[in-house]
Amino acid sequence: MSIRRVLLATILAAGFAASAQAQCDTRFTLVNHSGSTIQEFYFGSSAQSSWGPDRLGQNVLPHARTMNFTARSAGANDFKVVWAGGASAQLMGVNICSTNQIVATRSGLITR
Repeated sequence: MSIRRVLLATILAAGFAASAQAQCDTRFTLVNHSGSTIQEFYFGSSAQSSWGPDRLGQNVLPHARTMNFTARSAGANDFKVVWAGGASAQLMGVNICSTNQIVATRSGLITR
């Protein structure tokens, strides 16, 4: 195969990947059905090595409330909540393109 064909195939593959990510809706809702107040919420690409800032900022998320967010990265994302009292739960490797809710339950985090 010539270098020209390899280069063309690489460019086309990158274009298809970018097109697929462009179609991904990274908006989601954090739903608190845990019975406790969520004090902190973290999320980001699974490729990151740290959680980054608390996405609730100065806010908290009481039981039975929701809050909307948008992930910066399509594909696999990790999520963490910290409840009042310090207990926490994590959910790793969630394909944000195929879920629209992260739900905090008494047992931990799930997707819908």
